[in-house]
Amino acid sequence: MAYTNTTRLTLKKAVVGTNQPFETTVINENWDKVDAEAVAIDARLDTAEATLVSLDTRLDTAEADITTLEGRADSNDTLNTTQNNRLTAVEGVNTTQNTRLTSLEGINAGTRLTAVESKNTEQDGRLTTLEGINAGSRLTAVEGVNATQTSRLDGIDSLNTTQNSRLTSVESVNTTQNSRLAAVETALGNPPVNFAVNGGTP
Repeated sequence: MAYTNTTRLTLKKAVVGTNQPFETTVINENWDKVDAEAVAIDARLDTAEATLVSLDTRLDTAEADITTLEGRADSNDTLNTTQNNRLTAVEGVNTTQNTRLTSLEGINAGTRLTAVESKNTEQDGRLTTLEGINAGSRLTAVEGVNATQTSRLDGIDSLNTTQNSRLTSVESVNTTQNSRLAAVETALGNPPVNFAVNGGTP
């Protein structure tokens, strides 16, 4: 008589050929293990189902996002087509402008620029001549005259200051004399007596 155990749940089962009788206790233990495993599997199935519900919701969101992205991709495709046409037009303009620039470069490298450079050289020589004239003895002479005139003007300014002071003194004397004459006129009676200036008797 002998038992052997299963791999997964370690259930006891009789070994064939050992005349192992059935035992109620062993059978009950085996069923208890099967029942516990079934409960555990049921709990795992509940968790799996909840996870599937969550995944289904996420899939719905992902599908909606994909639809939105597909719409944006379609819009981008349309915009790309428009931009491609505009770029083709710009490239055409660039080609035209490149041709025109090539023509301008040929003009700039031609005889007209050489003529301008020659004229600049000629004008530079003339300016050098004018600079020599401006730096000559005539300007030195003018500067000497200016210095002399400045000295004379300084003397005139000094004389004007002196004369202004003397005139101020004269004006003061005139004011005093005018006051004294007014007093004399008042003493002689108004209007004042006019004295003859021809040698006669007043």
